[in-house]
Amino acid sequence: MSTFDKKLQHSVELLKKSEQLALRYSQDGFFLAFSGGKDSQALYHVALLAGVKFKAHYSLTTLDPPEVVRFIKTEYPDVVIDRPKLTFSQLCIKQKILPTRVARFCCAELKETQGANTVTLTGVRRAESFRRSKRNEMERFSSSKKRRISGDYNTVNDQFTRERELEGVQCIRGKDKIIVNPIIEWTDKDVWHFLNDVVKVKHCTLYDEGVHRIGCLFCPMSNIKSINREIHRYPKYYDMMIRTIHKIRASGGLAEFDGMTDEDVFDWWKSKQNEKAWLANKKYQTKIDFDF
Repeated sequence: MSTFDKKLQHSVELLKKSEQLALRYSQDGFFLAFSGGKDSQALYHVALLAGVKFKAHYSLTTLDPPEVVRFIKTEYPDVVIDRPKLTFSQLCIKQKILPTRVARFCCAELKETQGANTVTLTGVRRAESFRRSKRNEMERFSSSKKRRISGDYNTVNDQFTRERELEGVQCIRGKDKIIVNPIIEWTDKDVWHFLNDVVKVKHCTLYDEGVHRIGCLFCPMSNIKSINREIHRYPKYYDMMIRTIHKIRASGGLAEFDGMTDEDVFDWWKSKQNEKAWLANKKYQTKIDFDF
């Protein structure tokens, strides 16, 4: 048996082992978090192979790449598309701020509230990032206010090792949920091999255009190069961001940027810099331009 076959077998066994736990919380079984990306596709098809009961859900954020939404509707018509109570723009205007790397309230409100009081399946993999390398096969996700603001899984969740029997997991209530990550040990190569050679399914065309990560447009976690590419590709969404910034400022938010344009504020936001440092550099550059 190959290394990948062993990983696949383990993923299937984990799903089968935890199915009864999922059915305790929902008659639909697992709540499968589906993003339209390669990892959630792999998760979906592993769940099919395992023969477990699940319902796949896509959380619409209103900053979704149109290609992803079309792909899901065409290739995965059984996936439930959950619409948010507030759009991304409305949420930012309500908070009077924009989300940042350390305050990703957008994810907390638009994505992570879905699947409350269920056993939720995700396509999280340790190979994706340093932060995700600390995640476990099974976790209890807390809906505490601290976690909603920081978006931090690692510091506020009770985590469970693979040796611990699933029957020993604490009960959940309210907006908390148990998370199972069946493909956590898979590599990128494993995922593509599974999709292309094992189950042989289509993937979102954005991958063929060089996109490595599929997620919300202008995500605070994306690099500047990716955001600039999205500005040119999706000008209507960029215009929406500028209008959102304007409304936030009109309601008294982002006051530290008085004297700057709405486009300046967006440039600060995508820079990932501290406000004071960015403003100091901006004023310095403006002085140089004026002197010339």
